[in-house]
Amino acid sequence: MSETTTPSLAETMTLPLELLDQCVGKKLRVYLRDRHVYEGTLVGFDDLVNLVMDNVTEVAGSPDNSISDRMLISSRTLTMLAPL
Repeated sequence: MSETTTPSLAETMTLPLELLDQCVGKKLRVYLRDRHVYEGTLVGFDDLVNLVMDNVTEVAGSPDNSISDRMLISSRTLTMLAPL
């Protein structure tokens, strides 16, 4: 009789920085504490989850929907990240 083993939680869990690493080069929507929302391509991040994004458009929080070629977003202002 053969026994099947179920993978442990550590084997199946994706860590936050691993998930963020999978998003590099992809479009994200970033929600900030001040209710501003940005969309752009994730270029990179550090261990504190400060983000560098390219081709960023503000989609909420500003009447002019401003655009920036490159933006650094502090992790202290982040509330949520969502892939597009």
